Amino acid sequence: MLFVTVYGPELESLFYYIHKYTQQEGSISREQLCSAYLPQTALTHKGQTKNIEDAISYLRAARLIEGDKEYFNTQPGIDMSMPFAALLLHQFRQLERISSQIPPIDLLYITLLERLYITPNQSWISDLHAAANQMGLAHQIGGISQEKIGAWKRVMEFLGLGYRMGSGFYCLYRPELLQAIVERWPLVEGTLQEFFERFLQSWVPCLTGRGEVAQPAACALEYLAQKGSIDLHSKQDSPSRPYFGTHHLRGIKVL
Repeated sequence: MLFVTVYGPELESLFYYIHKYTQQEGSISREQLCSAYLPQTALTHKGQTKNIEDAISYLRAARLIEGDKEYFNTQPGIDMSMPFAALLLHQFRQLERISSQIPPIDLLYITLLERLYITPNQSWISDLHAAANQMGLAHQIGGISQEKIGAWKRVMEFLGLGYRMGSGFYCLYRPELLQAIVERWPLVEGTLQEFFERFLQSWVPCLTGRGEVAQPAACALEYLAQKGSIDLHSKQDSPSRPYFGTHHLRGIKVL
């Protein structure tokens, strides 16, 4: 399950630790993981391994690792050249494609960002717990607790999708996250429409319900343009859709 009490950094650390053993030994046991991350005295106390157990459950639910109850290895075919945040976000988009095969609560986890922030083009929600529980999917699973929403906010902040502020969450994609994703684009130059619809949207939600680029993504891309990492231009001869409000930009080039 994705709605477990995790923080983010331990997910990345465990994932790469499991990957190392996958390459060397083929798999790693639950006991080996606990021994590597916890002091010996903690292993003798019941409940001290919960953080490790939760992180394992999360990585399995995200389909970054696989295994039975005792032995684990990284999923075959995972592109290890990606930064962990980009890798996990890409997995979320893959899970959406098989939404009928994953638990409804996990589907809620990966749709919260898109339904509450990106589709309505909203950056700030002051009470995310209340907003999440107004979603139809949340009603189907009997609601989602404050603790689970808190865990979701911690991971989203760790991935670079926004910032926790009291009971709320401010959605703002970090430029370095989008930079890492942009570098995976197979083209050097093209229209913004194809960049958003065929590429970026397959990594992170970025388009509003009206097909415009949402502010959490737009701000980060504009920063990358100011920094000289990408060039956003008008491309007046293109019949493609314009973006970025009155600027009417249609083209993008990776510099």
